[in-house]
Amino acid sequence: MGYVMQLTDYPWLVTPYQQLVAPILQQRAHHAFLLNYVPGSGEDAFITQFAKRLLCQQATGSEPCQKCHSCQLFAVDNHPDYYQVSCEKNKHAIGIDQIRSMTSKIYEKSQQGGNKVIWIKQAALMTEAAANALLKTVEEPPTNTYFILSDDHNHTLLPTIHSRCFGYFLPIPALDVSVAWLKERYPHYNDNELASALLLNENAPLAALALLAVDKWQQRKQFCATLLAILPNNDYWSLAKTIDAEQFIERINWFCSLLSDALKAKQKAGRFIINRDEVPLVRLLARQQMSQIIQLYDLWCDARDKLFTVTGLNKELMIYNVLAQSELVK
Repeated sequence: MGYVMQLTDYPWLVTPYQQLVAPILQQRAHHAFLLNYVPGSGEDAFITQFAKRLLCQQATGSEPCQKCHSCQLFAVDNHPDYYQVSCEKNKHAIGIDQIRSMTSKIYEKSQQGGNKVIWIKQAALMTEAAANALLKTVEEPPTNTYFILSDDHNHTLLPTIHSRCFGYFLPIPALDVSVAWLKERYPHYNDNELASALLLNENAPLAALALLAVDKWQQRKQFCATLLAILPNNDYWSLAKTIDAEQFIERINWFCSLLSDALKAKQKAGRFIINRDEVPLVRLLARQQMSQIIQLYDLWCDARDKLFTVTGLNKELMIYNVLAQSELVK
C-alpha cells in the first residue's frame, strides 16, 4: 500500500471520515459509495482507511482495530476480499473484461467470513460497456459487499451509476489551514509562496506539497524568471531551450495561470490572483492589451487540449508551434 494513514497527519480529513463511517457504526451504511475529490487532497489515504474499516472484523469505533487478521492482511496488501480496479498500464480506459473478472470473484463466499470491498479508482474511465456491467452488480450486490467508486471532481460517471451510489465530495481545507499545515513541513517558504502552491493546485495540500519539493519549485521559479526576461522583447522562442516535451503540459498550466492573473489585474481584481509570489511577472503580462492576453490564453489552452486528446501527436513540434504563434499575437 505504501502508506498507513494517520488522521492526525491530515486534520482536514477527520470530520469527513467520521461522517462517512457513522452509518457503518449504526449498521445502515449504503453498499455503494461515489467519492469525488480534488487530486492531492489525501484521497488515496482516506479511501484506503475507509476500505480497511469496512473490512475490519473487530472494530467497535470509527477506526480499524489494526490487530485482527483482516487488518493484518490488509496491511501487507494481501487481503483476499479486497479488490482494486484501475486503468491498466498503457491503456486509457477500464474495460468490461476487468469488471467481469472482478464481479465473477465477489459472488463467491468471503474468504475471511466478513465483508468484501471493491475500490474502482478513476471510475469515470470505465467504458460504457464496463459501467453497464458494473451497474448490474451494484443493483443486485452480493451480501456484505461494498463498492467504492472514486474520481476527480471534474469527471462524471453515467447517471445510472451515479444514481445508485451514495455521493460524497471530499472537502479541501480552508487556505489558511493549508498554509499552516505546509508551513510545518516547509518552514523556509513564505506565506505567499505557500499560498501560490496551493492555489495552483485547487487548494489541495498534498499536491501543493509535491510542487514545493525543492527541484520542482525551482523549475517553476526558473520558468517564471525566463518569462520575465523574454517578455519585453516578445522572445517566446527562447523558451524552447527550457521546456522538454514531457514538461510541456505542466508549463502550459503555469503560464495559463499567470495569464489568468494578468486578466484579473487588468480588471482591478488583483486580490484574487493565484501566483502571489510572482506579482512583478503578473504586472508585466498585464501591460499587454486584454485581447492579446486572451489570444495567448486560448492558444496555450488549445495546445493542452490537443495533447490530452490527440494520440500520436509530436510534442516537440507542438511546443515549437505554440512558441512561434505566441510571438505573432498582436
